[in-house]
Amino acid sequence: MLLIVMHILPALVQEALAETGPTQVVGFDIPSQPVGPALNAFADATGWQISLPTELAAGLTSPGVIGRYTPEVALQMLLAGTGLTYQLADTNAVILVQKSPSGAVPSAIPSQRPVVSGELPRSSSKAITPKPVKVPEIVVKEVRERDDAKTYVAEESHTATRTDTPIRDVPQSIQVITRKVIEEQRTYRLQNTLENISGINATESAASLYDSLIIRGFTATDRSYYRNGLLDPFAQFMASDTYNIRRIEVLKGPASVLYGQGDPGGIINLVTNKALPNAEYSASTTLGNYNFYRSDLNATGPLNANKTLLYRLNVAGQKANSFIDYANRDLVAVAPSLTWLIGSRTSFTVDFDYMRRWSNDPYGLPAQGTYLPNPNGPISRKTSTTLGSFSTFNRSSYRVGYDFSHQFNDKWSVRNAYRYSIVEDDKDNLYAGYDALDPDQRTIQRFQVLQPVVARRHAHSMVTNVVGHLQFLKMEHTLLTGVELRQEKTDQFTFAFGEAPPLDLYNPDYSLRPNPFDGPRISNVGDTKSVGVYMQDQVTILPNLKFLGGVRYDYVDQYQKFTFAGDSTKDSLDNDAWSPRLGLVYQPIEPVSLYTSWTKGFQPSSASSINPNGESFKPERSTQYEVGIKAFLLDNRISATLAWFHLTRKNLLTPDSNPGQAALGYMVQTGEQRSQGIEFDVTAQLTAGWNVIAGYAYTDAEVTKDNDPTLEHKRLANVPYNKFTLWSTYHFQEGVLKGFGVGGGIFAYTDRNATIFENIPTMPGYVRADAALYYNRELPPGNWLGAKGVNAALNFRNLLDQRYVATSYNGSSSFFFGEPLTVLGTVGIRF
Repeated sequence: MLLIVMHILPALVQEALAETGPTQVVGFDIPSQPVGPALNAFADATGWQISLPTELAAGLTSPGVIGRYTPEVALQMLLAGTGLTYQLADTNAVILVQKSPSGAVPSAIPSQRPVVSGELPRSSSKAITPKPVKVPEIVVKEVRERDDAKTYVAEESHTATRTDTPIRDVPQSIQVITRKVIEEQRTYRLQNTLENISGINATESAASLYDSLIIRGFTATDRSYYRNGLLDPFAQFMASDTYNIRRIEVLKGPASVLYGQGDPGGIINLVTNKALPNAEYSASTTLGNYNFYRSDLNATGPLNANKTLLYRLNVAGQKANSFIDYANRDLVAVAPSLTWLIGSRTSFTVDFDYMRRWSNDPYGLPAQGTYLPNPNGPISRKTSTTLGSFSTFNRSSYRVGYDFSHQFNDKWSVRNAYRYSIVEDDKDNLYAGYDALDPDQRTIQRFQVLQPVVARRHAHSMVTNVVGHLQFLKMEHTLLTGVELRQEKTDQFTFAFGEAPPLDLYNPDYSLRPNPFDGPRISNVGDTKSVGVYMQDQVTILPNLKFLGGVRYDYVDQYQKFTFAGDSTKDSLDNDAWSPRLGLVYQPIEPVSLYTSWTKGFQPSSASSINPNGESFKPERSTQYEVGIKAFLLDNRISATLAWFHLTRKNLLTPDSNPGQAALGYMVQTGEQRSQGIEFDVTAQLTAGWNVIAGYAYTDAEVTKDNDPTLEHKRLANVPYNKFTLWSTYHFQEGVLKGFGVGGGIFAYTDRNATIFENIPTMPGYVRADAALYYNRELPPGNWLGAKGVNAALNFRNLLDQRYVATSYNGSSSFFFGEPLTVLGTVGIRF
């Protein structure tokens, strides 16, 4: 049984002062509240260690205790009516358990009557040595990490409000993918994992070096990716791997009220693994077709006897080709972290993340021969437009940061977090792609790109939040104030462009050498600084009526220097914006929430965009209206969200209507796009061993205003009207099949527009089926391996080997096939 440890050892002086014996009278002021926070307050007052099984605390409320009592009497009063009792493990150390059917108190606990002020009860006859050990509340929250590996259902999210808020109380659509989904589907790439969420579509190949996604009809740029609540601007460039991800939280719609400049569709927050107080070790190896080899290692536990210093280490190594010729997917990644529990309410975590990808980034193929007829026949799915073994696209990323949390008392807390990130492209990276199809419909013209020097970008991100809980006008308030500082800088990014040798798609010759690069080089440097200040109030007007309101102010300063053939231009631009959000949640019955919200977002225009009148462009603005229903049923084993949204983005840049001005690169700010639709997401643990995640989205996204009237009312690229996904697993709990499991699902998309700029027929819809087989066995203590358990899995992607076009490349006339039948076999062990 996994134990939640409630409060850890403070500094040695604090430890001595906090020591409270079983007969010492202590003053308590603990109001009625959930059992977890009540026991935290008890531990703070007494210095006692409280160990509680996670599953016993769910849904229980303590009546509280006010007055002067001995700790044991106060603990009995705190547990009255909860069905829990305790066993004395040591002086100042108890373990909470469920009462026996007879209601008898374990014999280890002395019988005592309530004690009034100044009266001392009989002391326990047990001879024990005082060992007050305190574990802060933050550890209790972090231990919930274990739950994410056991169920598909998440009850709380930090992303939507930057506070620990039940999802049912958030007036905006937010979906969570837990670690259990990732592990059971074997989705090592972010875009594959996010396929489970309604309204999200990919616009890159599964073998690409990039994550390129669409949320609610709109492209997710580098402003949409976060890691532990901090902007992660380079995640999009590294095809995020899930090796150290505990959960993924997706907040749909503009999020500028808390996160500043960003895309209208929403944000993706990756929550990484944290250090745990109990030792755990695991390792797994995965083999698959297309020469796929991968190993993962995970270790966590304490570094000292008092468990005040904890560590975590995740490592992944991958050697893999893909179904596309020369499109390899090699990877090395390591993520260590160290957590110091400084005191009963203070923690400090330092973490590092390194990842390197060796790649040969593939570009797409023409429509003729992929999903349109070609007189030469269909193009093979393995055909590559790269330069074969001459191509390389290798990239490394580094992240280092800290996370400091302190709880002043039961009402006020502060968090300060910082991260420094670097992404580097190797010197002499060389790649090529499809440019045009010749009239013979088999020969393509290609472009080639060389990066002759190391390209380096780096970023700083810091956020400070203060959270307070107070009562005003007989209403409960959760106040959040915060400051966020960011800087993103490009030291040097240099390219040389040229024409690559033509390629016969039906008889490709990958030995063709790249052409010489004799044209001018293009380079740019840039520096963007921003500061944001925000406030938010979550108000419980009535027990079943909750209000959320917030506003943020952002200032963004941009500088860019662009050099072409030795001639340089410098551009700078300052933008500022206010971003509000209002929301209301009404709960007619406890499991059901009806909500509505209005929120606005902004995205600064590029400093290098050219305005014909010489003025700066305004920021792009977005507005969303959303209404919906959320339900948590069957003791929170089923979570469902049904949402309707209407989302617009304005001030988009479009080419100047004057052809002469447009030829010079001049833009005007008249564009507008709109997306609206219905989304339905469900996660469930229907019975022991049976989990389900499903989603449906109807999305109507189109151009509503543009200087080019032929673009108006065109459907936005890569956005199907309908998307439906269903994945379910069942693990047998008893009988001869105990330990075995089965899983499977379908992923269905209707037709999609390939691009708004060319008259190309829509890409046809498709249905893909996936499946899996599992075996998990708990091993008896003292086995020769010394292990807790072993597991094995066999995953099948595109089980029926359907041939289909998955997406167009970022809304262009270049197309990617979906993966053919892919098989992954995994064997793992836990210690």
